[in-house]
Amino acid sequence: MAVMPMLTPRSVLLMLLLATPFIILLPHPSRASASLILPVPEVVHVNKAHVVVLTAANFSSFLAVRRHVVVDFYAPWCYWSRKLAPEYAAAASLLSDKGLDVALAMVDSTQERQLARAHGVEGYPTVLFFVDGVPKHYPYYGERTKDAMVVWISQRLVPEVQNVTTIDEAEKIITRSGGVAMLAFLDSLSGAHSDELAAASRLEDMSSLYRAVNFYQTTSRDVAKLFHVDPEAKRPSLVLLNKQEGIKLTGVLYDGEFRASAIAEFVSANKIPLITYHPHARSHPSDV
Repeated sequence: MAVMPMLTPRSVLLMLLLATPFIILLPHPSRASASLILPVPEVVHVNKAHVVVLTAANFSSFLAVRRHVVVDFYAPWCYWSRKLAPEYAAAASLLSDKGLDVALAMVDSTQERQLARAHGVEGYPTVLFFVDGVPKHYPYYGERTKDAMVVWISQRLVPEVQNVTTIDEAEKIITRSGGVAMLAFLDSLSGAHSDELAAASRLEDMSSLYRAVNFYQTTSRDVAKLFHVDPEAKRPSLVLLNKQEGIKLTGVLYDGEFRASAIAEFVSANKIPLITYHPHARSHPSDV
């Protein structure tokens, strides 16, 4: 005769669980979809008076007559494109009021698919900076605000290498609060060495959203001396200057080959100091 096994509390609980129907509660479809949809910003009142609308028909011709052009490749349905639109228009207006040599334009990528594809546009909005019709390899990844875009564009308009010919100019650079500067002491402000310095500046730009290092060149012995370069040193000479708040100016001399890639590597390795002084921390300049 078969003997029925004794039921234990654990086995009773298991039987109850197996016998209990489970009901999965799902949110109402309308509620679920509503939580995933971002609100569409209003752009009805955007003043686009200073923004040029470009298409495949006028894109090349417009870039041929304007040296500096910023182009916003957007999609009308895109939340972030619509959010950028008023800030982009405001930035265009402000830059125009300043009289800067730059034009801001926009391309509807949903209508100009081939044009957007030709410039590597894979997401919206994509903002590119063109110089002499050539796109530079630093798309904008900063904040989608008027002020942030104006700063970014203004920095891109600064010459790759700035000439320093007087003591007054040099002192303004040195006394400027914070920042990193690269100075070349050359025999001439044009030629092979100047070209290599400009190429190094472009390489540095490609690795930074904002221009982190300003490049300068001089032929003046007095200017070189202010930048901690021996006036009697063999030219070309290079020095990287780093000035933090609360710390005196420090310089690092470059003794490598005067070649763009090597200079850019040197800048990348030395532009951020090993120890950073924070004036609100409990450290003091003397501790560094």
